Amino acid sequence: MKLRCLAALPLLAAACLPNPQSVKERRENFPRDDLKGELIFDGLPSGAQPIGAVFGGRAELAGYALDPPNPTPGTRVTITFYWRALTPMPEDYQVFVHGDAMGGTANRLHADHFPARGQYPTDVWQVGEIVADPFPLWIPPGYGPKALGIYTGLYKENYRVPLTDRGRRPGMPDNRSLAIEIRF
Repeated sequence: MKLRCLAALPLLAAACLPNPQSVKERRENFPRDDLKGELIFDGLPSGAQPIGAVFGGRAELAGYALDPPNPTPGTRVTITFYWRALTPMPEDYQVFVHGDAMGGTANRLHADHFPARGQYPTDVWQVGEIVADPFPLWIPPGYGPKALGIYTGLYKENYRVPLTDRGRRPGMPDNRSLAIEIRF
């Protein structure tokens, strides 16, 4: 009797495991309706500044917006990147953000994050939709340089998605787009 119970244990354990979905099934079945109009759009929202940088032929950094539009040192700015999926993405990437001094020296500001407040992973994005990616950045009081460059791109672990088209903004050889220049 004991032997039969032990033999049945793996079958019972397997029955309790969730049915894994393929990336394609996950993309098709992801509940996105509640995100439409807040984080998912059909086009670039009015007032967004176009960029057009393309990463790996997979994702376009279509544009950005700043709130407040003219931040100064000592303020918290909400930066919203607008991403567009160009092809289905098989990976869930993070966004790296480097705030680097332009024309001076200061510590790098970091704001790495999962896009869309972590609510909408890149591997479920639908081709063509615009994904809003708002995140805060604190500009320290007394930030010395006259300008702050906001560089960005996509990565997973130690891999950066190549910057394959710089769009309207300067591209860097380390697969970063200089998405925004904030002048003080």
